[in-house]
Amino acid sequence: MKTAILALLALLAVQAGAQGWQEQEVSGFTLRWATTGSNALSVELTGPTTGWVAAGFDPDSMMLGANIIIGYYAGGTFIRDDYGWQLTSHRDDILLGGTSDVEIDGGGEAGGETEIRFTIPLDSGDQYDKPLEAGQTYTVLLAHGPDGADNFTTQHEFVTMTQIVVWGLGLESTTWGAVKESME
Repeated sequence: MKTAILALLALLAVQAGAQGWQEQEVSGFTLRWATTGSNALSVELTGPTTGWVAAGFDPDSMMLGANIIIGYYAGGTFIRDDYGWQLTSHRDDILLGGTSDVEIDGGGEAGGETEIRFTIPLDSGDQYDKPLEAGQTYTVLLAHGPDGADNFTTQHEFVTMTQIVVWGLGLESTTWGAVKESME
């Protein structure tokens, strides 16, 4: 029985290590993400600007249908939960009748780059946020405004896209700590 428990703990440890923080560098952006708990996605986005940066999750076409998280740093971190309501336009979820479902985890500005850190639920229940499912691949738009554009409204200076996989196993730090202690 003890061998079976140790084998299970070892399997969990391997999966947790394989499904921790993922990272991509795309056109001057660094995008890092990890499933936290069983129902949230934590993201760190750094872009080559002293203005705003944004990530748009799972667009239908161009910006349309994307869950857009846009933010900047100006003495503090400011982040807003938007929705791509037209091919080339986005609006605050709240103004559309939805809810703000982003938790600000921090941010900063240094060396000509802006970083925002945030957490979003995998399924917020908001009609303006698409559910993200474990094991699925999603397109993510990455955009930034011009230097000094510390707002949510200045048109983007650059946009690109990438794809990410949302991993299904996300262990809380206390759970992961207990697993590690059991293995020692």
